Parts: sequence; structure tokens; C-alpha cells
Amino acid sequence: MPPLLRSKRLSMELLRPLLPDSEWDRVQAYPVADVGFGTDVFGTRRELLGFGYALGYWLHRHYFRVVSGGHEHIPKQGGGVVVGNHSGVLPFDGMMVAADVFRYTEPPRLVRYMVDYFVYQVPFVGAFFRGVGQMPGTRRNFDGLIEEGHLVGIFPEGAAALGKTAEQRYQLHPFTHGHVELAARHRVPVLPFGLVGAEEQQTMVADLQPLARALRLPYFPITTTFPWLGPLGLLPRPSRYFIHYGEPLHIDPDALRSIDVRRHEVERVQDAVAELLRHGQEVRREHQGAPR
Repeated sequence: MPPLLRSKRLSMELLRPLLPDSEWDRVQAYPVADVGFGTDVFGTRRELLGFGYALGYWLHRHYFRVVSGGHEHIPKQGGGVVVGNHSGVLPFDGMMVAADVFRYTEPPRLVRYMVDYFVYQVPFVGAFFRGVGQMPGTRRNFDGLIEEGHLVGIFPEGAAALGKTAEQRYQLHPFTHGHVELAARHRVPVLPFGLVGAEEQQTMVADLQPLARALRLPYFPITTTFPWLGPLGLLPRPSRYFIHYGEPLHIDPDALRSIDVRRHEVERVQDAVAELLRHGQEVRREHQGAPR
């Protein structure tokens, strides 16, 4: 047996005990077309996808104890743009949305995020992100993913939204236009979601922008635990997540030609996300008020 194939088989055998049978079958069912060196055309590796999903599944079920709804709105096939709010200092929110979609779609669908370039400057992290199906946020990558029929995740608030302070909880930063332009150009729907809970996983008290600029980061957090406890201070609290998906939004193609139409469509998407956030907060209040 070739060494590469033997290594892949060993990796999958080590992963096997990490997932229940039904979830292991989902990893095996997800199509990864090997174009050489064990990856698909986007760099996805099944063994890394399996590891990423095993970690995501454990966090989804046991740590953040995700409550989610609206899965019937997720397209079963074809391209689409998954858009929602962003927060929490570290992007566990994106990971939980991806785990949730993969867990509750049939056949399983992988949300492939457009990731900021600063992530790929961190040793090993960029390679891991590619291995689990995430891509640098370029138009060429977006076009390729959509043309192949994938769900592409975009946070229109940008990476800086992760650095919202406690006073900014559940306040949406203005959405950029890119997701609307790309959805209109490819004639694919925008799937809005609202995620409640990530705001409480860290209490951010300040953003040291001068240091962030020096390190070429979108923000530098000061929280109630970081940097006082070192790297351990970045670990999130087990705040319960509530994720809700809304009806797909079909973007007016005139958004490509008219600034006014484009602005209107961006506002429509942002309003949908804001409404899903309000709904998620209501659901959370109901859960908190329920007898234990």
C-alpha cells in the first residue's frame, strides 16, 4: 500500500471512535473528489474534514449545546450564500453554523467560508482551514465554489465584528455589499441566519487598535480573562447557542447595475438577519424560563 494511502487510512481509523455511527456515515457520504495528493480541487482532505467535524460535533452537542431551527430553508443542492451576524472574539460561531448545517442536512452540506487573509498568515492554521474546506476570501474562490454548487459562508460585518465590546452586543455592524453582488451575479439565493449566544462567550472590555494595526490584525481583544490568563484566557465560556435560518432571499439582478438597488438588497439581508436575532433571543428567554 502506498505510504500516503496508508497514512490516510490510519488517520480515518483514529477518527472513527470520535463520532457516533450516524455522524461517521455523514463524513463518509460527503463527496470529496480526489484530484491528487488526497484533496479535492479546493484543498479539502477527508481526514481533516472528519477531524474538524468531530471537534465541531462535540462542541455543538456538548459544549455550546446548540438549539437550532429553520433547517427546512437550507437548499438541499446547488449554490447559495450563507450570511449572518459575527461575534465572540474567536470565530466559534462560524464553526457551529458549519457543524449545524452539516449535521442537519440530507445529504450533508458543507458551508465553505470566505476567510480573511490574516488567518492564512498564521503557521499551520491556513493549511488546516483549507483542509476542512475553507478558502481565502477572493472573488475567484467564490466563483469556483458557487459554480461547483457549494454553500459559501460570508460574514458581511467583517472580521472586526468579532471584537464587539459588551456594550455592542447584538448590534449589527453595517453589512458590506459583496455578498449581494456575488449572489446576484450567480443567480443564487442568500440564506440568512441569526446566532444568539456567541456574544456571551467572552466579555470584551476593550480593543487595542494601535496594537492590532502593528500586528496586522482586525482587532486586539482585552477581555475579563485575556491577556491576564494567557492563551487560556481566550477559551470561550460554554454559552448556549441558538441558531435560526430564515427563508432564502433571491437578490434582484439589477443590484449589479444600480447602487440604489444594491443598497436596498443589502438592507433587506441585514433586516432579515436582525429579525432572526430577535427571534433567537425570544427562544433563549423561553428556554431560560422553562422549568429544569
